[in-house]
Amino acid sequence: MERSVIKKVASKRKYIFFFLLFFVIGIAGGAFGTSKTLGIKLFDRKVEEQEVVEKPTVEDITRNPDYTEQIIQLYSYLSKDTVFYNSFGVKLDSFSNEDKLRVTYEYIVNNALSEIEALQPVYFGALTCSNNFGLDVIVSSEGTSSYGSVCTINKIPVELMVSTYNKLFNNDVIDVSGPFNPKATKTCILIDNVYNCGNAVNSNAITGSLSSKFEILKVIKNENSIVIYDKGYLVDTRSNVVNPDDGHDNYYLHSSDSNIYYYELKSADNLVFAHTFILSEDGNYRYNGTEIVTE
Repeated sequence: MERSVIKKVASKRKYIFFFLLFFVIGIAGGAFGTSKTLGIKLFDRKVEEQEVVEKPTVEDITRNPDYTEQIIQLYSYLSKDTVFYNSFGVKLDSFSNEDKLRVTYEYIVNNALSEIEALQPVYFGALTCSNNFGLDVIVSSEGTSSYGSVCTINKIPVELMVSTYNKLFNNDVIDVSGPFNPKATKTCILIDNVYNCGNAVNSNAITGSLSSKFEILKVIKNENSIVIYDKGYLVDTRSNVVNPDDGHDNYYLHSSDSNIYYYELKSADNLVFAHTFILSEDGNYRYNGTEIVTE
């Protein structure tokens, strides 16, 4: 009887021993697996944090399709106007009010933001329409020009001029109280707080103008700015400028003010303009200034 009891006690101890052994092994295995999983997750998190830290703050977005539309939009702010290509660099406070009005006008017209109206001549055979706007000039395929039968004008409310200028430059210091000439062939007059812009009278004597031919080299995005680098040259196609015999097909301007603008293609080969656009509080980029850099 006693021997039977002893066997039962021994058997129970044996079961308890194996139970405790497997229990300990199970806990140890679970703890190891958990720590390994947590270790992997912690390692992955550290890798992710490291990747975020190592992400460059300066990025070349010249050919990045995600920024193509934005680059085109920002570059349109310049309107390839000569005021942005001063060889001393450009700051907004160097703009005359005429410059501000002209650049704003170009942006509005180029982006079709203004109302367009066609005026008839004041009488049959007249060369002018109402408010003394000149007739449209029609250039034939042979290069000859003739007057049309209408005057096409752009109507731009002064509120649109001010808001557009602010959009471009984050600045509202612009005088919209008087007329201006956006081009030698165009004039803008105020009628009931609206700029009416059309052909200037007797503008047919001007056969050309000062224009720019520039191309984007690269676009760099920083933390709070986008910089567009371009190069090229300015061309004068006015009839009173003689084309120098330099082997080029364009009329390059050689005048007393050539120290302000860079005109010659040969010189411009090593000249690059860097146009900076700063990120504003509203999340949009605004033109800030232009500097000259050399390669």
